Amino acid sequence: MNKFSYSKQKGLQALLLGLLLMMTSCSDFLDIKPYGKAIPKTTEEYQALVMEMLSGIDGNSVGGYGANELFMNNSSAINFEDYCDNVESSLAQSSNLTYYISSMLGTSTAYSYYEHLYKVIGRCNIILDNYEDGRDSEKGQQLIATCYALRGLAYYQLLRMYCEPAGTSQDQLGMPLVTDFDMEAKPNRSSYEATFKQIESDFKTALDKNIKDKAYMFTPIVVKGLLARLYFWTGHFKEAKQYADEVVAAYPLIQGEEYKKMITAEDGLQGNMLVRSDRTPSSSNMFKYLNTSIQRCPLSARYVKLFAEKDSDIRYKLFFNKRRLNTKCIFTGLRSAEFALISMESAYHLGDKEGALRMLNDFRAHRISSYTAYTMATLPAVDTNEYIKTDCTGAALTPLMQAILNERRKELYLEGDRFFELKRNGRPAIWGVYQGLKYTTEKFMYTFPLPPADLQVNPGLIQNPGYTEVIYN
Repeated sequence: MNKFSYSKQKGLQALLLGLLLMMTSCSDFLDIKPYGKAIPKTTEEYQALVMEMLSGIDGNSVGGYGANELFMNNSSAINFEDYCDNVESSLAQSSNLTYYISSMLGTSTAYSYYEHLYKVIGRCNIILDNYEDGRDSEKGQQLIATCYALRGLAYYQLLRMYCEPAGTSQDQLGMPLVTDFDMEAKPNRSSYEATFKQIESDFKTALDKNIKDKAYMFTPIVVKGLLARLYFWTGHFKEAKQYADEVVAAYPLIQGEEYKKMITAEDGLQGNMLVRSDRTPSSSNMFKYLNTSIQRCPLSARYVKLFAEKDSDIRYKLFFNKRRLNTKCIFTGLRSAEFALISMESAYHLGDKEGALRMLNDFRAHRISSYTAYTMATLPAVDTNEYIKTDCTGAALTPLMQAILNERRKELYLEGDRFFELKRNGRPAIWGVYQGLKYTTEKFMYTFPLPPADLQVNPGLIQNPGYTEVIYN
């Protein structure tokens, strides 16, 4: 789809939009009832629409038009952790097999992320396409910039969930791209590269517009963090390192009591957090409510053994107790540690192994008291029993790369990261045991299926490999 432009068809589009809004429920596109008119016109009215989406990220807006999934939320973070190898599924004290990814893929939940994220895209497109009066003011440009950031973030999450990892094939599929208001559009899937370019363009447009008001969340340093994530996920390591380093320079690593205060914060922003989803969570998404669910499975021995320094590592007591039950607060959003990890791995892929080792040692020194730095000779040997056996380029793990990946795994536990790390690094077949039966997460299951309803409406859409039957729940 071409980006929108103001044209002679503007009046017709506005008329069609008005008809659409009258025919749809409040959950579709724009909720116009609070404004008493079919199409918002003023900056204040458009601001209310944008702020509702931002409130969805914060956790204090019901649904937020799907915006609560932009960084995931507390509940989603738990589910994604359960699908991975950080929990001991065979010791689950629950009848719900949530740790097996296929128990989600065979239900409508597999499509809910798709539907919610496209709702965000749809709302952003309508605002970008119709907001005129006040658009060129400073506040108007801040609103426009926020919409670009929101849309880019929605497409980024769709890319991670519904597309195979970067480099899978030369003709790799991306997502259907919709960047303007068109009631009749039924776009097919674009290429992976086109989807990447769209996300990059949206983020860079938001960055260029320089959001100054923190109420709009996507300030330049936040957008730089999103760009670092995008480039890292798609294998553009030079750019990933550039933006990650800028984030770490602005939000340096913390340690000791300051780190403990951040990690034990159940809500709000602490330490070097840039953005937090569920910053003001609803009662059902509060940590004290959800931790009961998390503790139905102990953490896996695979995970716990990574803390070789035990009590010398501040995370060893902060993240779990002696029974290996979770004590770490859920976090989804952006915090500086992730970008330090992005920078060191990017340095490795760019050929700067010594720089990567230096950054790894600096990171570990912020977590481990009386730390003795690794040298290339003293790095632990590769543990061949771990699921990840190749890095994101397909190369066999080296001691340094496994040490970097292990540090990321330790640090970002319960932050919605591990599932996508497994996907990014080879999509290994992982398995869990329940009531004596073995359940395996196959390679194709790391990429979610497109909704059957969309395939029925548009036969040109191509379903992801592996999904030949649909189970409705």
